[in-house]
Amino acid sequence: MAEKRDDKELVRQKPNIREHIDGVKFHTLAPGITTHPLVRSGRPCIEGTTIEVKTIAGLRNFHDMDARQIADHLWLELFMVQDALNYYSDHKQYIDVCIELSSINGKQMMESPYGDKTRELLSRRESVT
Repeated sequence: MAEKRDDKELVRQKPNIREHIDGVKFHTLAPGITTHPLVRSGRPCIEGTTIEVKTIAGLRNFHDMDARQIADHLWLELFMVQDALNYYSDHKQYIDVCIELSSINGKQMMESPYGDKTRELLSRRESVT
């Protein structure tokens, strides 16, 4: 696996854009956090995985897991979880709306295929970004 990073390296940087193999732009949002339009619909993920930052935030907020427990549960390195938690703390409002949107979508999928609440939350998410 990758080497452990020092906290000194976790300085917020300007997004880094590089080419993906298929020519689609691949963005580094923060150290260890990337986004790509073909991976999880462009939502922030841990670099090299498809695990979203909102998954890490949900495990911490709703299941009271600490970083070590999350790393063990998802088979990740501790620094990967710390990168996700750092990104979450910097973008808490956006990630919380994404969590709420996914929980509403799950409930709506059980009740009906369409709903007005989803459109409302999508507009809220766009206004936060």
